[in-house]
Amino acid sequence: MSYLGIDLGTTGTRVGVYDEGGNELVARSRRTTVVRPAPGRAHVDAEAVLDGVEALVRDVVAEPAVAADPVEAVSFSTLGEAVVPVDRAGRALGPAPLSMDGRGAGSADRLRELLGGEAVQEITGQPLHPMFSVHKVRGLLPDGGLPAAVRTMDDFVATRLGAAPAVDLTMASRTGAFDVRTRTWSDEVLGALDVPAALLSPVVAAGDVIGAVSADAAARTGLRAGTPVVAGVHDQAAAFLGGGGRPGQRAVFSFGSSDCLTVGTRARPERLGGTGLATYPVGADLWVTLAGTAAGGFALDWFSSIVHHDRIDPWASLYEVGAVDPPPLLVAPYLAGSGTLDNDPAARGALLGLTLETTTAQIARALVEASGFELAKIRAALAERGVEPVDVHAVGGGSANLGALQARSDAAGVPLRAVVREAAGRGAALLAALGAGTFASVLDLPAPAVVHEASPDPRHAAWYARQRATFDSLHQLLTPVSTSLAVETVDGTALKEIA
Repeated sequence: MSYLGIDLGTTGTRVGVYDEGGNELVARSRRTTVVRPAPGRAHVDAEAVLDGVEALVRDVVAEPAVAADPVEAVSFSTLGEAVVPVDRAGRALGPAPLSMDGRGAGSADRLRELLGGEAVQEITGQPLHPMFSVHKVRGLLPDGGLPAAVRTMDDFVATRLGAAPAVDLTMASRTGAFDVRTRTWSDEVLGALDVPAALLSPVVAAGDVIGAVSADAAARTGLRAGTPVVAGVHDQAAAFLGGGGRPGQRAVFSFGSSDCLTVGTRARPERLGGTGLATYPVGADLWVTLAGTAAGGFALDWFSSIVHHDRIDPWASLYEVGAVDPPPLLVAPYLAGSGTLDNDPAARGALLGLTLETTTAQIARALVEASGFELAKIRAALAERGVEPVDVHAVGGGSANLGALQARSDAAGVPLRAVVREAAGRGAALLAALGAGTFASVLDLPAPAVVHEASPDPRHAAWYARQRATFDSLHQLLTPVSTSLAVETVDGTALKEIA
């Protein structure tokens, strides 16, 4: 039996078919155009994303391996925070703003004034931040009106395939308007922001069957009409499941557009209030807690475009970081706000330690090391709150390069075991198998094999211990600089300064 996972990412869509062991049979991907119409704005065309999904599905189901073993169910991994305004037929009324779109700043400030950051985090499990989609609902349409409904990207695609409107626990949480304690939409948050609950889809559990592929969608995609459509999860939860994450055993560190550590627990972790740590339920016996840096891969792309913009393959020559000794540099990788713990949207990136002898290869390694330093900082914060360190599986594009993995391992002081690159898509396909009845729960999904492993080099242990200690203080040291450089967003709302 085979299962189809649709991975809806920020900068691309990937569709893969997997067998019940989680082995990939075939996959296809295509880039998604992120439109940045003005400073502080970023969105995608949801209808174009849907067209891309359908084209990719047509391609993969036509492959001989899939034609011989037709898809039994479909599910999703989804970028967080993107929100699609739709009409009564489920068609997009406008673009879908992404997490880095700054139009929610005013709404977040209002919620802070009315409820307070600590109360919001207690209700939603998420730190109060303008990236969450509830803060953008009132600014989706040009005339300031409200659409018939708002949908997460997976909900948008699933309904067009034939499913009923539905959003799983994880994606509901990433709207910033879901009460994780009662597992219902929060009257307090929605009321404070004057967002009607009727705009939002019913909440279901990951792995629930939410409908079936319609005849029209079957004609557009090549899937069989009646194929079950299964509720998926937030991309980091999907990567956790697809990367072999287990409560108390293995965490999953995703190296993608953003770097994210995902840790599983059987119950909601305590004492996360006042931090940037986000937590949400996946099912009855699994919570995941997220922490990371918004500009992980984005920062590397930015640097690559600056120093090698005219190269056909800039990454091949630039990121052989394993050949570079640990550089006397430190990068604050906050090109899209700070890391999770500080949760500061006004933070700015910085490169410290430059001399006339500094090389591009050293800077590249320092950028890679920054995600390792963030990992160490996050693990320490979790341990202080009773979430003990566990083994770390590495997934995503950055896990494939052993030299880069070694640099991150050295910087973090933690062994990193690379498994599958495309863990989120694998997780989505396994959720489809869960919906089809192949597995009993999300904790029964098969873990992938380790591809390669990096452990901290003892020759550099003392150096990196000092670097980690210095890195931990960077945000506080740079806050006066960041706030002095903060500019107004396009809608006139000033980025919040830290007192």
